[in-house]
Amino acid sequence: MKYIDKLIELGCFSRKDVVELIGTEKAAHSILNDYVKNGYIDRIRRDLYTAISLETKQPVANRFLIATHIAEDAYISHHSAFEYYGYANQVFHEVFVSTTSRFTDFSFDGITFTRVSPKIDSGVITT
Repeated sequence: MKYIDKLIELGCFSRKDVVELIGTEKAAHSILNDYVKNGYIDRIRRDLYTAISLETKQPVANRFLIATHIAEDAYISHHSAFEYYGYANQVFHEVFVSTTSRFTDFSFDGITFTRVSPKIDSGVITT
């Protein structure tokens, strides 16, 4: 449990992030497997993890944080962007993610993450 506080701070992270935190690939692999087995972290999909809150036993990362970590250039789009900024009056159980990287739609914690091909390359607002 030496690294759990740092992983909770990250919220959503990849194997590469854990290697940078720990120092070696072998140790990172061992820590990831041990933490998943003991319920300290949860695997969202291949090479994407979230820490689990020790108090609530729920994932620390919310759906928007997860969506932006799916790929380097991923961003929340369409109705999901309106939800994020509080302009939508309905909450969907689907997050639309625009990215040039292809990924298969997947579900985690009751939320479906759907890829939408971006139509523009500029005009993305980052916060």
